[in-house]
Amino acid sequence: ESAIRAKFGASKFAPLALSFDVDIDRINVDKYFPPDPKKPKDTADKPIDLSALKNLNATGAVRIGALQASGIKASNIKLEIKAANGKLDVAPHSASLYDGTLAGSLSADANGNRIIAKETLTNVNIDPLLRDVAKKDMLEGRGNLALDIATQGPSVDAMKRALGGSARVALRDGAVKGINIAKTLREYKALTGSAKQGAAQQAVTTEKTDFTEMTASFRIAGGVAHNDDLSAKSPLLRLAGAGQVNIAESKLDYLAKATVVNTSTGQEGKDLANLKGVTVPVRLSGPFDALSYQVDFAAIATDLAKAKVEEATKQLQEKAQAKVQEKVQSQVQDKLKGLLGR
Repeated sequence: ESAIRAKFGASKFAPLALSFDVDIDRINVDKYFPPDPKKPKDTADKPIDLSALKNLNATGAVRIGALQASGIKASNIKLEIKAANGKLDVAPHSASLYDGTLAGSLSADANGNRIIAKETLTNVNIDPLLRDVAKKDMLEGRGNLALDIATQGPSVDAMKRALGGSARVALRDGAVKGINIAKTLREYKALTGSAKQGAAQQAVTTEKTDFTEMTASFRIAGGVAHNDDLSAKSPLLRLAGAGQVNIAESKLDYLAKATVVNTSTGQEGKDLANLKGVTVPVRLSGPFDALSYQVDFAAIATDLAKAKVEEATKQLQEKAQAKVQEKVQSQVQDKLKGLLGR
């Protein structure tokens, strides 16, 4: 199914120094290396050996019209490649994928078995991207993703544990899958003083919390991504949060804080009128494949009680202030009457 045009050259033979220029119209790598459905999933740690790069000296370019590899689909791929002294640089490179674009640089160094990647994805559709790349169905939306990461080690697991760098995501018109916060709050809107910590519940991909925009940045060290600036908005809710994603162990430990801000938007908002302005803590935890969430209803009850006390105090202060003003005004009027002889 592929039409391949290529040019190869050698500037010297000892040691061999290659040059190349390759054009491929389309190629489906998965067609040549299909998974064996009868073979159980291999969970063993896989070694990564970059030592072959030490004997490679090559420079060239590769262009691919359409590519599928490991389930990932991309088009208009352009790669500039240089290999020398045990180091491979694929920079710059670019591609169109998932309704957006990718641009960046990638390097692999046999001296230390090290990999470095700086990638920028622009206006991508995040849901199919995550499903194809990470085999996870956790997030919807379109937007930008920036990665600046580095790692090293002799195997896949070792590289996960050594991963460091930073990441930033900015999405719009999407949803966090697994929990519908508004629905969860509606189910407990009739809370009383007996409210307590909610029981942990399993996340369900059919449930989701919509947002109109969401941003978050991550500091990555030792295979763990730390975040403390989540910001998500919807007509009904505002979300903030902080926590960590353990990439090495595929686990999440995150505390999201939801605040009801608009109770005039449809029946959903009207049902939550008694929670307007109240911050609702939601703990998300567990392995990626079996996430659970826990709503702290006791904190909601505390906030509601606090809000009532503050409102009552405000009303008393307003009444007291009104009485003082009324008394002062009466005294001033009496003084004026005395001065005017009335």
